[in-house]
Amino acid sequence: MKTSAIVLDEWQKEVLDHKGNILLCTGRQIGKTTILAIKAGRYLLDNPGSQIIIVSLTEDQAKLIIVMIQDYLEKHNPFSISKGKDKPTQNKITLKNSSVIIARPVGQTGNSIRGFTGDVLIIDEAARMSPFIFAASKPTLLTTAGEIWIASTPFGKQGYFWDAYQNKGNRFKVFHISAEDVIRDRPISVSWSAKKRDAALQFLKDERAEMSVLEYSQEYLALFLDDLRQYFSDELIAKCCILKRRKPNNYNFLGVDIARLGNDKTTYEIVNKISNTNIHQVESIVKQKQLTTKTEQDILDLNRSWNLDAIGIDSGSGSLGVGIFDRLMENKETKRKVVPMNNRSISLDKENKKRQRIFKEDMYENMLALMEKGYLKLLDDDEIRLSLKSIQWELVDKGEVTKVRITGRDSHITEGLVRATWLAQKRKINKLWITCF
Repeated sequence: MKTSAIVLDEWQKEVLDHKGNILLCTGRQIGKTTILAIKAGRYLLDNPGSQIIIVSLTEDQAKLIIVMIQDYLEKHNPFSISKGKDKPTQNKITLKNSSVIIARPVGQTGNSIRGFTGDVLIIDEAARMSPFIFAASKPTLLTTAGEIWIASTPFGKQGYFWDAYQNKGNRFKVFHISAEDVIRDRPISVSWSAKKRDAALQFLKDERAEMSVLEYSQEYLALFLDDLRQYFSDELIAKCCILKRRKPNNYNFLGVDIARLGNDKTTYEIVNKISNTNIHQVESIVKQKQLTTKTEQDILDLNRSWNLDAIGIDSGSGSLGVGIFDRLMENKETKRKVVPMNNRSISLDKENKKRQRIFKEDMYENMLALMEKGYLKLLDDDEIRLSLKSIQWELVDKGEVTKVRITGRDSHITEGLVRATWLAQKRKINKLWITCF
């Protein structure tokens, strides 16, 4: 087998060499998924006939891990990978030595993992998973005396990941890795130059300045915090995410979250107002890295196909939506529909001359109230559940005023939803449209 050209951090070497159960509690973007992929690839090669099962919340997460493992194998032992009918797929890799790795998106129930048997169980982003997933997935190791590899950034002092991190029964080798420590201590190499290190340190400095102490501590220092709380409860998410996709003809509202510089996801969320008190989500579309011209065309296409009443986008500073909003205002099809919603203000008229102060927190509070009253129903979609679950709130002192700060690492879908829901809730309709289900 070829030797790896990757220069590993010391903590990654220790993770790679450890035999047995491991728990990685890490800051973001430090290489935890990379080292799990390498460790999984080596395990498959060194243990013929073995099976590794990867549990993730969504289809995209499952595909990402499989891609990383396949990339490692192709670079270091390409002839080990089966071809033909057993060639790699988006959720499975089979080796010629009969070893197999399977990635399963399990949503919030874990039911799709029942019935499998594995020698290793990998659980990524474990802090955001419901207890049902652990109850369903851990028995896969019962008859194999297998290993559990768990990894995540913290998400409050709650759930199985928090309990496992405390390690009261010494079940795991626990690794607690801060992003600051990794960036500072990573040895300079061809792949990690002094220039990259300095840029990363500046990025962390900028993040610390922009984020609250609690938010930065959780996301980059990997600290478990009580004071960051989940905004939409698991029970409320389960109660509201029940609908199937459909395409109504009238009273449709689009909320767009346009990727900012450095981010990669743009989302389009469409809700339908079925009465003056009831709103249903009818579509959710997520696009990966794309040009603003493509985003603009997407909005135009959605307007035509959905007969939209209003389009809410963020056109504030730092958003790529500024140029898109300007071009949509020049288009006769959308100029009377597009509404700038900048998390600070909202247009009250078609000409954008009258404005009302509205903050991000107002839009979130509006959507939460509608969900709690049962007036808002959302799609039965794991990506939507994950986005809602990622939203957290904390109290921040602003001089004489204490304000609520809302954040979320997977907020793209929810950001689009709060805009669409706000527009729909403010729109009064004279006729009740009855839809048959």
